[in-house]
Amino acid sequence: MRSILPSVGAAVVCLVASSAFANSTGVSGRSGKQSGMSCTASGCHSGGTSTPTVTLEGPTALTAGETGQYSLIITGGPGAKAGMNVATGGVDGATLTAGSGTKVLNGELTHSLPKVSSGGSARFDFSLVAPATNGTLKVYAAGNSVNGDNNQGGDAHANATLDVVITGGKDPVAPEEDGGGCSATSGAPAVLLAVFAALGARRRRQSRQG
Repeated sequence: MRSILPSVGAAVVCLVASSAFANSTGVSGRSGKQSGMSCTASGCHSGGTSTPTVTLEGPTALTAGETGQYSLIITGGPGAKAGMNVATGGVDGATLTAGSGTKVLNGELTHSLPKVSSGGSARFDFSLVAPATNGTLKVYAAGNSVNGDNNQGGDAHANATLDVVITGGKDPVAPEEDGGGCSATSGAPAVLLAVFAALGARRRRQSRQG
């Protein structure tokens, strides 16, 4: 009987290789906006002995509807290639637009292919259209620096955030306060007074007639 172990071993190798390549064309949900989720927590990158520096550059104030130009710069780390993930939060309605080497995925930005580092850093440019609501928009970014060997080990990531103040739009709508369930009975005292007044007038008429 022929052993199936070689086939099983080959299948395991293929699965590991697939997981290593799974994020080569980008991934969402790793920007740092989602608590506990990161490039290393995904199980696809780990083991890098040096951590890269991740920087977000761009305007820190926009008017509603204005387009701002931003850059995510990944410096250091294993450094052969780099990937990224960018998301926004704090104020709803912002629109991220991909630049060279990036794409939109599930409303976030990620790399379309790993970018080769040049001079020890990799730069991803993108644009952001400010939402229509005033407030502080937070830009979340993760930068992954990889050694390019297509294996899970030897890679490292870091995160960065940037606050962008939005003005010139509509103010956020404050949540309605709970009235304690009394709104339906707020007119009850006036109604009761009217009833008592009518009863009193009726009694006075009856006493005069008697």
